[in-house]
Amino acid sequence: MKLHTLPCTILLFLLLFFYGILSSAQSVRKNDVIIRRDSSRIQALITQMTYEKINYRDLSTADSARKYIYLEQVAKVLLKNGKTVNVRDSVMAVHTPPDTIGQYADLSNLPQDPFEKSIVMANSDQLRDKYRYHHDKAANNRNGAIVFTSFAAASLVAGLVIISTGEDHDDKIFGTSLAVAGPIAGGVLALVTFRNFAIHSSRARKARNELERRNQPLTFMRISPAFDPFNKLARLSVRFSL
Repeated sequence: MKLHTLPCTILLFLLLFFYGILSSAQSVRKNDVIIRRDSSRIQALITQMTYEKINYRDLSTADSARKYIYLEQVAKVLLKNGKTVNVRDSVMAVHTPPDTIGQYADLSNLPQDPFEKSIVMANSDQLRDKYRYHHDKAANNRNGAIVFTSFAAASLVAGLVIISTGEDHDDKIFGTSLAVAGPIAGGVLALVTFRNFAIHSSRARKARNELERRNQPLTFMRISPAFDPFNKLARLSVRFSL
């Protein structure tokens, strides 16, 4: 099939349009970044942040080895959802032990659904981990749904333009194929990602609601006083656990 200038131009525009949407949807970081106090960086997948250390998988190793780093060695954490956590400058906060697994559960009346059962049996730190995981998954699938829906719409418009302005029969066939195949493929993928978005959004909401039922914060913050005897300075130290 010989393509004329107009269909090729429209196809090029469609590809550039799709690439632009995909790039903007992927503006969220691909992984977490731990910035040490010496400004060196660790490309990581954080699994837990506690009152004294960060547990993570080191993505610079072949097997993504499990490691940890103490907070006093950390200056800043860049989370893959776009948030930034600035770590305090000194002195350990007083340790507050987490609640225990199953502490808030009615063991005689546990939910039948496996996920809901895991929610009521989890301690609050585990609930925060669940919330963050499903919240991030929901955001990724929402972006995917936007990309594929936009691709479907752009394919339809481009195909109709080619059909109406094409110079010969080959142009009409190409435009028809684009107007039909593009929306079908984009629509199917958009439905899949939207379904996943709904599932993960619902699970993140359940984890958040359970934390609220326990009067536990979604973002855990500890404030403790600190005193520097060398500089004769007093300050408040703040720690966040997401």
